[in-house]
Amino acid sequence: MISRNKVSAIFKLTCVLVGIILCSAAAVNQSWAQAASAGRKITLAIGTSVGGGYDLYGRLASRHLGRVMKGNPTLIATNMPGAGQLIMTNWLYNVAPRDGSTIGLVPSTTAFEGLFGNTQAHFDARQFGWIGSLNGHTAVAISWHGSPVKTANDLFKDAIIGGGAPSSDVTIWPRLLNSVLGTRIRLVAGYVGTSQIALAMESGEVHGLIGSDWDGIKISKPDWVASKRIHVLMQLRDKRSAELPDVPTILEFTKTEEERALVQLFIDRLAYGRPLAAPPNVPEHFLEEFRAAFRAMIDDVDFRKDAQALGATIEPKPGSDILALINRVYATDPKILARATQELRAASQ
Repeated sequence: MISRNKVSAIFKLTCVLVGIILCSAAAVNQSWAQAASAGRKITLAIGTSVGGGYDLYGRLASRHLGRVMKGNPTLIATNMPGAGQLIMTNWLYNVAPRDGSTIGLVPSTTAFEGLFGNTQAHFDARQFGWIGSLNGHTAVAISWHGSPVKTANDLFKDAIIGGGAPSSDVTIWPRLLNSVLGTRIRLVAGYVGTSQIALAMESGEVHGLIGSDWDGIKISKPDWVASKRIHVLMQLRDKRSAELPDVPTILEFTKTEEERALVQLFIDRLAYGRPLAAPPNVPEHFLEEFRAAFRAMIDDVDFRKDAQALGATIEPKPGSDILALINRVYATDPKILARATQELRAASQ
């Protein structure tokens, strides 16, 4: 028979051995996690070509987001242009890894393509893991200083406007203005990105550009703004921006309540300018990691300095706000939504 003292000694020894094993396992796991995190690479997909506003904002985020994350993973910005950012958004939703190694810059306009009847949009915006938006969105209509188009009223006379892919904002907005407000815009579509339209404006091929973001213009073409080489004709938003107090909004040209409700829906679909999203069904701990890093990046001094040097406007919104807007738009009055779908479908042909 084993004495009580021996039993007590064996118990104590067992506890010590278990403690050693558990501590060793924890140390191994911690060491492995640190090594895995240190070597981690994250792709930030951008649905436009190099040089435009979305690209510059995406690359701004890629320079700083990884730096404020645990383990300092490397963020690599990758351009996947085409089909008004649908190629990248479809890829992010259906193909991208769901292991915390991929996020994308998904404009709110693109996020609503499926809701508004675009059969090429193979995603449900409510299912993305929304991380946060770098700013709001002030889309504008602009014209080259040497063109005959000087004010918004000139859009109701004759204006040659450059456009991109069928589902891109810069193609849809001119067609919506013609259909809903009665402008007389002649659209020249097919340019690859706003950078090509910019060259067409400078060479006199087209008079202007409609639907591009004001912040993107300021970043990609600061000389245009500084030397007053463009006229800002109209703001495609519901309230005049404090930065553009003398430029009328699109709502100021509506004539009926239905037109106003319709235009408001078009405005809502682009309320958030630079939202970052993870693919659907990404494990919650990865999504929370990205959201925490986004908050940390926004408050980071070096990020703010970099944004200021670029001329980027930072008006952050959390992922919960983006999802709330998306759910609200999905719940729109069916009559208005049907009309909006019809208009957008016609505008994107």
